This record gives sequence, structure tokens and C-alpha cells, in this order.
Amino acid sequence: EAAEEVVVDLIEEFHADHQKVVSALYDLRQAIAARDVVRVRSILNAAEDLVGPHFKFEELYLYPSLERFLGETTVQRLLNEHDGIFRNVGRIAQLAQRDEWTETDSRSARENLELIYEHPVTCDGLSLWIERLPAEEQKQLLEKMQQTRRQGTTLSEYRLERQAA
Repeated sequence: EAAEEVVVDLIEEFHADHQKVVSALYDLRQAIAARDVVRVRSILNAAEDLVGPHFKFEELYLYPSLERFLGETTVQRLLNEHDGIFRNVGRIAQLAQRDEWTETDSRSARENLELIYEHPVTCDGLSLWIERLPAEEQKQLLEKMQQTRRQGTTLSEYRLERQAA
């Protein structure tokens, strides 16, 4: 019974992160559509603090733990999706440095957003594989998730860490 509690905690935390990201992406879509550049900047800044620790946890701890179920090819695809997210968020952030957007800027932001829009939903499906991990391993992963959050590495900082590695 205690093991089941650990399962729920890790999966709940993992799912809660994805819910927050989906919410931010939805808000970002609306801000982009309205060409509200100030709001786009605000959403991106808030997402930095959430997504950085989440990506770091996934890449350093979760994906290696799940590779036995997913295989190397799927893990590499997930890492490639993260690479794309780094690039696309970076492009939107560059556009958001401007005071106002032209139609071309707005379209570019929308296109970059569309490329990252579905990742948190598909990634959330990894919960089905997390359930298969032994309870003790799930407990250790939960501790790693919490430790990574406490480190507070932003998305931009983590992108630089990865490039340096």
C-alpha cells in the first residue's frame, strides 16, 4: 500500500507539471493571437522556471530509467523534441523582445508554438511506463525530481548546460 502511494506521488507530480505547461502553451497561443507581446514575455518568463527543472529531471533521471521500456530510439526522439523546444521557445523569445509585432512576426511565433504544442501531452503518456518501475525506484525518482526543482535551473540555463556537455 505504501508503494502505491509513492507511485501516485511521482505520477501526480509529473502530470501536474505537464498540466501547467499545457496551460502556459494555451495562454501563449492566445497572447500570440492577440499580438500581446508583453503577455508573451510574461508567460515565457514564468515557463522558464517550470520547464527548466522538468526537462533536466526528465533527461538526467527519468528517460534513462525508462529506456528499458522505451528503447534507445524513443529516448533519442524525446531528447530531439526537447532540442526543438529549446529552439522554438528561443525564437518566440527573440520575437518577444520587440515592442510590437507585424503580421509576419505573429505568424512566425504561431508556427514556432505549433511545433512544441503537443510534446507535453505525448510526454505525459510516459506515466504509463513510470507505473511499471519498482516502487523503490519511483521513490528515488521522486526525490530526484524534487532535488532538481530545488536547484531551480531555468530552461535557458539548462539549454546552456546541455550545449556545454
